[in-house]
Amino acid sequence: MKAVICGAGRYTRNLLGRLGDRWRITLIDASEKALKELMDTHATVAKVLAGDAASPVLLDKAGLGETDYFLALTDNDKVNLAAVRFARKAGVPHILSVLYDLSLEAKFQKLDVHLLLPGNMVGNTLYHYLQDPRIQVFSVARGTGEVVEIEVTRDNWIAGMSVTVLEDPEWRLAGLYRAGEWMPLTGELMLAEGDRLILLGKRNFFRSVCSVLACGHMPFPAPWGRGLMIVLNGDEGAETLEEGMYLLRNTRVGHVSILYDAVDMPDPTAHIDRKNVRHDIRLHPMDGRLTDTVKTLCRKDQIGLVVMRPLGRSFLKSISRPETIALAHELACPLLIARNSNPYDRILVPFNGTAMAALALETAVGLAEQIGALVDAAVVQEPDFIHGESRESWSDKTFKKVREISHIHKVKIGEIECRGNPVKEITALAERYQLMVVGSTNPQKELLTPHVGELLVERTPCSVLILASGAP
Repeated sequence: MKAVICGAGRYTRNLLGRLGDRWRITLIDASEKALKELMDTHATVAKVLAGDAASPVLLDKAGLGETDYFLALTDNDKVNLAAVRFARKAGVPHILSVLYDLSLEAKFQKLDVHLLLPGNMVGNTLYHYLQDPRIQVFSVARGTGEVVEIEVTRDNWIAGMSVTVLEDPEWRLAGLYRAGEWMPLTGELMLAEGDRLILLGKRNFFRSVCSVLACGHMPFPAPWGRGLMIVLNGDEGAETLEEGMYLLRNTRVGHVSILYDAVDMPDPTAHIDRKNVRHDIRLHPMDGRLTDTVKTLCRKDQIGLVVMRPLGRSFLKSISRPETIALAHELACPLLIARNSNPYDRILVPFNGTAMAALALETAVGLAEQIGALVDAAVVQEPDFIHGESRESWSDKTFKKVREISHIHKVKIGEIECRGNPVKEITALAERYQLMVVGSTNPQKELLTPHVGELLVERTPCSVLILASGAP
């Protein structure tokens, strides 16, 4: 195969290193030194011509009539345009050019030239990285179109909805990859966490996709439900009600359900400033076992967050069961143990790098954005002898995940590193915070063995938001 290449820069050098023996290359460049160097180092270079690549005389000497491919790879768009115009007239069947100034794109397309757009490619890559590094974007159809690959995450609002929600005039769903298989795109197919979506559209349609799918995360607690439930259990009902109202005013919930003891507080609405609360208020007198009633109302009222005082601790039950953590796992939404530490100016998240810890951190970030709080992630290294290996590399990897979440959400997350007993270190840190957000994966405990999550909830002086594996 014969090819003429204009320009002896980095693109040409990279290409020559890849071509095999069956190629015969003619190089054109103004630098005799660069031409000689490439001819001496690459056997595929059969001929070199020094001079202006836009010169018809020089291009004629290159023998375009016998050339299969013509590549205009200089760093000057006008030179490239003149060169490809001459090559087209000479009848070269395959022509490619580098183009830096997109305002000239139409002139190249008129000549049916395959274009390489390095500026656009780099710009898009940088933009996509800044928006969300989890989204992959590929250029197709000579740069006129793009393919976007995106994963459906658990906090994405489309999870659980039909694929028809992805119908859009600017782009279309081209494929859905799930658990190793390509799924048929029927209207009955429901989107699920972990699905890989392949979207096809015109160049730069990423912004439209981002606004619909990836970057428009539903605000806390909407992914779990539209309502807020305040449970007035214990002796400090008025204080719990006040903390619940604080969350109601500062998060995007649609209504509030109040579960109350009619003996302790006959009319909860008497404690609410209705001028600042325009939400639908649903009153539910306690009837039956507290935890059972809470679970029933969560389903009935589409609750996204339950706020309640700590459960009364039963010594016998606590021996075999982490009661608060177990309740959090039985609910279909997060559980906030209120200690009247609102407003939440600073939020602490114990972080160990697991998926639940990541969910807790992202939830804390989402809540902090609504209430104007700062978020810190605390990583506690236990002594090496407990795990039998160095924890230094684990700590580095864990903080790397914190920075990735910070990057995705464009929010600064403070980093705190501690060494020692996790419960002791975290509860000591929590004295400087108004809210702690924890993720829990295990509702069980061994007999007489302490449950780390339950101990954190019990001993932390501030309010604690618990996210269990069953949510959302």
